[in-house]
Formats: sequence, structure tokens, C-alpha cells
Amino acid sequence: MRLRIRFSKIGKVRFVGHRDVARIMERALRRCGIPVTYSEGFSPRLRMSFGLALPTCYESEAEYLDVPLNPELVRDDTVICTGWGQGEVYDRPELQKALNEALPNGFDVVALTIEPKTKGSLQEAVLSCGWSFDIVGAQSNDVQNAIKTALNSSVIEVERKKKNEIVREDIRYGIHELRLDGESERGPVVIAELSAKPRVIRPSELVDALAPGAELGVAKRTHQWIENDGQRIEPLTPSNSTST
Repeated sequence: MRLRIRFSKIGKVRFVGHRDVARIMERALRRCGIPVTYSEGFSPRLRMSFGLALPTCYESEAEYLDVPLNPELVRDDTVICTGWGQGEVYDRPELQKALNEALPNGFDVVALTIEPKTKGSLQEAVLSCGWSFDIVGAQSNDVQNAIKTALNSSVIEVERKKKNEIVREDIRYGIHELRLDGESERGPVVIAELSAKPRVIRPSELVDALAPGAELGVAKRTHQWIENDGQRIEPLTPSNSTST
């Protein structure tokens, strides 16, 4: 069995790097006494796997974490806690509430589920991500025209550092959606769906293509999309959670 968690990372915690996020989530799980499993060997580690790693300084409404559970301590959609939470029995709403109380401000568990484990990692399953980001130092009309040009183009080349070398790559294949969505106090807001395979395309690369010389403002991941039986779905949606 496993616990699948969807959480958000909003505000100042966007400056927390991925490794530190993993430590924060691990401490929260331990504090709640969730019956997690550990690796074997001289230095056992908590087994956990994330969706696509979020770049530092990016916000997100759709981060995912899979944590294998001890099946002997899972009963009818409830978990029997160990360690610090010894004796506690949480159903899903209670577990969501406990985790949110254990997490720092800026992190929020928006959904979770207890389900059978499946083969393959979530990171490998993600095909594309939804994004919302604003562009500092650009005008909406110019960005709108650049978006129209980009969508009508067969090639969009951007510069990327690869093995200590600057190379130019075409990212047009990986742009599934691109549109202007008003303005923030920082500048034009862009909505995009960008491919995660064969490589992850980031909003910062689009800024270089849409508004050369401008800067990426605040970028927020809104979705991580996987495929199931030929349909594009999210691994877990907020509506799957029970309100607390």
C-alpha cells in the first residue's frame, strides 16, 4: 500500500530547494507517526518518491509525493500510527489535517489517498505540466503577438546550457498550450502546458522566446499530467480529498 499526497508550495517557501522539501515532508510524516517503510542496509532511509522536481523559486499547486506504507498497519482506508503518533488511528481527513499541522506555513496538503502500489515511479509517468507565470519588463501586446507568432511557427529555438556548453534547441514540439491571461502587478501573465518528455521544458525558456531581455516573475506549476487508458489525467485532484 502507499500514501499519495498532493500538496501546494506557495509564497516564501518557493525559495526552499527540492532536497529541503524532501526533509520537511519526511519530518512531517515522522511527527504524525505515519507507518512508512524504510530501505534496508546500514543507513535505512525513508522510502518516498516525488513527481517532477520543482525548480527553486517556483511556486506550485500540484506537487506529488508517494510514500509506501506498512500494509499491516493499514485498515479500511485508515492508518495505525507508530513512533511519535503511537496509538493514533487516522482516516484520510484526519491524516490530511495532521500533516498540515506538522508542515510549515506555505505548504498545504490539498489531497491524499491510500491506495495499492503500482509499478513505475510517478516522476517517470508525468508527460507534461501546466504553468502560470508572469513576465517582468514586457508589454501585454508584445507578448500576445509573440505568442501568436510562436504558435504559428514550426520551430522555436532557445539557448540551453548542456555539459558546460551553450547549445540551441527546438522546443516547439513541447508547447501544448500557450496563451495570455491578463496582467499581474509584475507584468503580463502567461498560461502554458509544457512537455516533460523527452526533457522538461521550463517557463524561463519561454520567456527568452516570447520577450527577449525580460525576466521571469513568479512561476507557478498548476498541474502535472499523466496518461491512464489513453486519457490525460492528474495523479490526484483536490476534489478527491475530503474536507476537514
